[in-house]
Amino acid sequence: MKRFKFKKLTLPVVGRWFILGSLVGIFAGLASIALFFMIQACEFYFLDSIVGWPVGETSGEPSLFGHSGKEFNRWLLLIIPALGGLVSGYIVYRFAPEAQGAGTNTAIDAIHQKKGNIRWQVPIVKIFTSAITIGTGGSGGREGPISHIGAGFASFLGNTLSLTDREKRILTAAGMGAGVGAIFRSPLAGAIFAAEVLYSSSDMEYEALLPSAITSIIAYSVFCSVFGWEPLFAAHNFSFRNPAELLGYTVLGFACAFFGWLFVNIYQRVSGYFKKLNIRPYLKPMIGGFITGCIAILIPEVLSGGYAQIDHAMSNNLGLMFLVLFIFAKIFATAFTIGSGGSAGSFGPSMVIGACVGGMVGVSINMVLPVVAPEPGAYAVVGMAGFFSGVANTPLSTIIMVSEMTGNYHLLVPSMWVSTLTFLLLRKTLLYPAQVPQRSDSPAHKGEFFLQVLQDIKVRNVMRTDPITIPETMKFSDVVHFIARTKHNNFPVLKDDGTFAGVLLFEELREFVFEEGLEDIVVAGEVCEKDIPFVIPETTLADAIDSIGFKNVELLPVLDPADHSKLLGIITRRDIITTYNKMIRRRQMAEREKDDF
Repeated sequence: MKRFKFKKLTLPVVGRWFILGSLVGIFAGLASIALFFMIQACEFYFLDSIVGWPVGETSGEPSLFGHSGKEFNRWLLLIIPALGGLVSGYIVYRFAPEAQGAGTNTAIDAIHQKKGNIRWQVPIVKIFTSAITIGTGGSGGREGPISHIGAGFASFLGNTLSLTDREKRILTAAGMGAGVGAIFRSPLAGAIFAAEVLYSSSDMEYEALLPSAITSIIAYSVFCSVFGWEPLFAAHNFSFRNPAELLGYTVLGFACAFFGWLFVNIYQRVSGYFKKLNIRPYLKPMIGGFITGCIAILIPEVLSGGYAQIDHAMSNNLGLMFLVLFIFAKIFATAFTIGSGGSAGSFGPSMVIGACVGGMVGVSINMVLPVVAPEPGAYAVVGMAGFFSGVANTPLSTIIMVSEMTGNYHLLVPSMWVSTLTFLLLRKTLLYPAQVPQRSDSPAHKGEFFLQVLQDIKVRNVMRTDPITIPETMKFSDVVHFIARTKHNNFPVLKDDGTFAGVLLFEELREFVFEEGLEDIVVAGEVCEKDIPFVIPETTLADAIDSIGFKNVELLPVLDPADHSKLLGIITRRDIITTYNKMIRRRQMAEREKDDF
């Protein structure tokens, strides 16, 4: 089928992105509706109607199907999550193996490493498998899958319309933000998240901000037009009025950093174990589901997303001992659900764990120093922001997201404080291994940074001032032996008076090497390339490499700017590449030293 060339439409840049972003936003919004409905349906049928465990609700998301009232049979938890893992695992490994796991990391990898390409099967498979995994009790969130689904459709649209690799990457990132903005009811945070989550440092994909804003607004509007416009969690009148409270929030920052480090390391160890496990791939999520069920027998609140615990933590309805046990239980349940290959997100559970860490710290400090933590529930709000900021390296979008999710903007100061603290403490801890430190480390941006680095360096800093030259009177036989001794292919040719004549290219001589009778013919001055690009000492390396590529030569002569017949030296392709590699290594060493500081 012939692809439609979107470039043929001569639209302004903003108009193009408005059309593309609107299409992605509409799909992401509809996909969010479908995923949310299917998860709720699976939860009602498997957990509520069969097991007898009604999944907790949040104030902004009451159950669509009500509750069955069936008596709770906790031993069925040994079967239902494992069955869900088996079914979803088989579908994933049969139709789209890359749909396993959380989803966000795979989307990030596609943007950096695969030019934004995600197979069209992935969004379809992801919707069904995520609904089954979460709906049967797997400890995971819906935000990771919907970000993968949104990114997958954006990639499909980009390929269908034959967009450039750059446009496709930007649109794929915008698709991630659309899904998050819709299902978390946080359009501004979704837009920023798409640009921020690609890097582990404070760098951002700035080109994606405008398209992400469009996709996130449209997706949010589509989703909320069906399920309501209320924030996800109950709005509390928490506020920050006493600077002394920053002492308590500092403790919370270190607590979030510790549990964040613990969560990521346990998750990575479990994931590594299942990757090495030599069994059929679709059996791995079944084992993870079974272990999750074993944990849920003791603490059933770990099942599914667990968002109700955020509401309870903010309302200060959870005891200190329960909070401690639940944090560890949720960490392990999430690690086994997703680390085994289950199709669910780590985004939502991170928010739940962070809220409970905040609730734990808030309750503890309130018992000892009430003046420092007068409202323990406020710590749950700030804990969400701090925990995910640290493990996902997304402080800016997470601060805004938590404010949008709770409808409370009065805790921005402590949220900024804790998020910054955990972000700095967990710089080397990556929930998403596909993140790269900064734009210059992304293969998608290598070309632009190559020229950017070379633009700041002059030829005079790199040129060779004592090049090997050939007199224009050198005969063919001498040239051949000379080339063999020096192991070079290109040489500047000089006239008898020392002025520049041209460049001898071995490619021009190769066809005559085996011909007889040319030994005594003077060739250097006659065969050398006279119409060769040249540079002067003040030329940038970016311009020099451009000239080398245009003429496809290995070296350029460096001539006197006042007298183009005077050779000052040469610069080669290898010299430029070596200089670039040195600059990149120097920059990377500086970044490592900064991280170690």
